[in-house]
Amino acid sequence: MGRASLVFVILMTSIFAGVLVRIQSNIAGVPDVLIRNQLNKEIENISDYVLRAAVRNANSQDFLDSVLNGEIVGQISHIQNFDIGERRIGNCDVLSLEYSYAHSQDHYKVKSHIRGFLQGVEVFRDAEMAFSFPMVTLGTVAPNVVYLEFERMLLLTWLFDIFNINNRLLPDSSGNDYEGEFHGFSFISPTAPYFVQDNIDDEVESWGGAYSKRYIKFNGLDNYITMDNKLPLESEDEEAFDTDNDFSLMCFAKIDKTGRRASLLSGDRRDQQGTLLWIPSEYNVSDMQHKPSAAIYFETTNTSSKMHYVITLEDESELRVTINYTRQAVVWRRIGISFLSVYSIDPNHAQYPWNSYGLTFETKNGKSILTAYVDGVQVGQAQKDGEQRAYPSKYGMSIGRKALNSSFHSDDDRKYFFGIMDQAGMDDRAFTPYEMKLWHDGVMKSSLVQYIKD
Repeated sequence: MGRASLVFVILMTSIFAGVLVRIQSNIAGVPDVLIRNQLNKEIENISDYVLRAAVRNANSQDFLDSVLNGEIVGQISHIQNFDIGERRIGNCDVLSLEYSYAHSQDHYKVKSHIRGFLQGVEVFRDAEMAFSFPMVTLGTVAPNVVYLEFERMLLLTWLFDIFNINNRLLPDSSGNDYEGEFHGFSFISPTAPYFVQDNIDDEVESWGGAYSKRYIKFNGLDNYITMDNKLPLESEDEEAFDTDNDFSLMCFAKIDKTGRRASLLSGDRRDQQGTLLWIPSEYNVSDMQHKPSAAIYFETTNTSSKMHYVITLEDESELRVTINYTRQAVVWRRIGISFLSVYSIDPNHAQYPWNSYGLTFETKNGKSILTAYVDGVQVGQAQKDGEQRAYPSKYGMSIGRKALNSSFHSDDDRKYFFGIMDQAGMDDRAFTPYEMKLWHDGVMKSSLVQYIKD
């Protein structure tokens, strides 16, 4: 009887001890829940405070001058990272602030990343606020090798030339610092504002679709842009403007409907117009002059008008897509009579839509493939058996004329572009049809948004 009582007591004691341990464990967990709730409330308030302070800072001239050198070209970002304890408020640490701008200090967004820590409990909170920020920049595609958006005014380039000051450089918004250099004469500025009332923000100067304030003019006589063959700093590529196995070229343009006729400055050039983008192959070899590594150009004859998309392969053979193309836009107007006339931009050209022109090259499935696009829609494709890269490029890129050696060709052979252009670039991938359409639509239909993600 005594032994049975002892076993019973031990058994009950074990059960009771287990119950006590479980109760204690549950009670011990209550403070963690209370601490997490307290910390979440604190980090929410601090996140709101930090984000609003950053927004005020983002638009201040002192911040723009000190961090961004006062100039905003294209789409740029600046990230401030902080060590734990460096920016502490209460029980929270500000880990980073990211500032993003699109073309202007008035169109920006700010992101904050904050950590809270108290008595072994850790929480995180991200928040974001945007003001008149273009929706096109939110998760879309843009050329990553070079992207000229022509947002800089190049005032009185000829006057700066007299004093040996180069005021002809156009910034590259891809981040690779491929500056484009404008050549030829322009009395005021080759880049011009495009004033169209915007349905989202009446104060925005838009070129009629894309979120861009300016475009660049090509007079069909001596205007063109060059970009040097240089590698970006810390680039892993072996070649600049790497026309290898995969890449894309694209731009927006309005090609003048009639072409440049005889004027005070030139003879009739209506059959000599049309180069958009041209990456030369061998600049000093006569047989390769008209075989670009890659090019998009327009050509007109007495009987037809055609758009050409060209890739020269490494074995010097060619892939080409040629389509019939009818110009619609009246861009330049002729003032005067016959050879006494001069040209100026037609103020009514805004009524004509912009068109985009794209080219992709890729090697896959045992083939080399060139695909041509107009307005983001595929208009043709050329293929060749064998995966062969495009011809290596050593001479940069030319926009607005063919890059031909004057030892072999006259100025008329260069096919100067007569019209206006914007958003010219190159990517190191072959855009898919979806991506090319996304790029076109994103540029044409961008809208300004304001939001808070907290």
